[in-house]
Amino acid sequence: MEKRALLAFVLSLGVVLLWEVFVAPRITPQAPVEQAAQQEAASNPSEEPPGQGEASPFVAGANNAGADLNAIPRAHADTQPVEIKIWEVDTPLYTARVASAGARLESFKLKKHRQAVDPDSPPMDLIPAQGAGYYPLAVDFLKHPQWSFATKNFESPAPEQVRINGGEKEAVLTFTAEEPGVARVTKVFRFAADTYTVQVDVIVENLGTEALSDQLGISSYALPFDANENDYNKAHVSVLQNGKLENIDRKNLAEETPVFKAPVQWMGYQNNYFLQATVPLKEDHYQLVPRLVDENLGLVQMVLLTDPFELAPEAKAVIPAKYYFGPKEMDHLKLADHNLERALDFGWFTFLAKPLLVFLKWLYNYFHNYGIAIIILTVIIKILFWPLTHKSYKSMQVMKKIQPKMAQIREKYKDDREKLNQELMMLYRTYKVNPLGGCLPMVLQIPVFFALYRMLYGAIELRHQPFWLWINDLTAPDRLNVGFDIPYLGGLPVLTLLMGASMFIQQKMTPTSGDPRQEKMMLMMPVIFTVFFINFPSGLVLYWLVNNVLSIVQQYWINRTA
Repeated sequence: MEKRALLAFVLSLGVVLLWEVFVAPRITPQAPVEQAAQQEAASNPSEEPPGQGEASPFVAGANNAGADLNAIPRAHADTQPVEIKIWEVDTPLYTARVASAGARLESFKLKKHRQAVDPDSPPMDLIPAQGAGYYPLAVDFLKHPQWSFATKNFESPAPEQVRINGGEKEAVLTFTAEEPGVARVTKVFRFAADTYTVQVDVIVENLGTEALSDQLGISSYALPFDANENDYNKAHVSVLQNGKLENIDRKNLAEETPVFKAPVQWMGYQNNYFLQATVPLKEDHYQLVPRLVDENLGLVQMVLLTDPFELAPEAKAVIPAKYYFGPKEMDHLKLADHNLERALDFGWFTFLAKPLLVFLKWLYNYFHNYGIAIIILTVIIKILFWPLTHKSYKSMQVMKKIQPKMAQIREKYKDDREKLNQELMMLYRTYKVNPLGGCLPMVLQIPVFFALYRMLYGAIELRHQPFWLWINDLTAPDRLNVGFDIPYLGGLPVLTLLMGASMFIQQKMTPTSGDPRQEKMMLMMPVIFTVFFINFPSGLVLYWLVNNVLSIVQQYWINRTA
């Protein structure tokens, strides 16, 4: 029974690992959040957007059901101005560059995150490096594409170099372009100093003598944030709508383009560590559309599509939105607001994983090494569960002792199931043992284990964090350079092999059930798990290894005192 309980635990882990690899992303519920849609004025006081008391420019009863998404270009590089000016905004967290062509973001480099583990590696840039055609924040008039505001040359009175000091909250840059006698587009950028957010208010003004009827598409672009992404860290689209988070695989976007009607909290493109998100600041009159532009590159276009609008001469329409370009760090996601913290999704056990991450960060503040913090966290959890595991192991010891008596009873009453059960229960009472005593304590630990597994697998805090010797990135597989390439591996996975060896020792020390088939299966588990973990983050492998070593010590002590 105890061996079957342990087998069930190990197989349960295998099922969850296979689920992570092969099963589509899930949809999770959350309580609705009231979205604050604060429509701010442009930086020029004489050009304030319409107040709340003015009539909405959006056509009553109109919707985007018949909108032609093909009218929104997939790229915007055909009609760039000959001379492009660049405005650079430098903050404590990032450096952003805005190009005059379309007043679009040319780059958004994160100062505290590098592209690779090499200390000389350039900073992480969340803007696609595929050229100007894919700069975010392109504005398209769907009914008048010939105006080409997405690539039109915008002008700004702002200095070309803007630096935000510690005491400043934001930098405001205003860009303007016109289609003479027809329309003016003003973009007001608000670069936050303490978060990875940029608010962009797009203001459309009718310069003509007749009503202006149109519809806007505001496009952002994103590439996978890791050139060597795998099935465990693959970028996907996420949408938070009505309190529910929906994750969409890129291959599904290749088959169908979903449309999300307002209200939507945010739409983003993310992997384990980084997020680029669009946050509408209006409660209605828009839709969000994710579209796959290049399947091979994984290039995704995220469109904020307004409802059709009609502007009287000299009237204005304001479309405010906030954009997040940054790491999936809990503190910064909270600070950015708009429930972006939901992007930090650790699966079914998020409610446990987030407190564990907070505690892990607290340990890091003392020891300044996340590898040591993982070891200490594992030891603390093992101590907390020591009484339960001790009870489980003791129960397994007793069950091992009475196995011969159980075999005799089964043989004697093999044709009388009722009598067999009665005799077995009497045997359990005689030895004061619960047949489930080895299983239940393990079941109680499963949620904590899986929460740790998901947290260590997806925490950006571990990215590029060294541990010891050859382990210089706790989010990368552990590989020791041995002077030559090992096929399919590159280097030697020392930590993973040690983990497999520790699991084998643990299995040999665990009481057996006497069933040869089960024993053979259990002895195969270390091999299976070593293969499973060979490409897992070294931080997760470190946790598993330490947990196994502590379990071996505990089992040895129990065997000595039995």
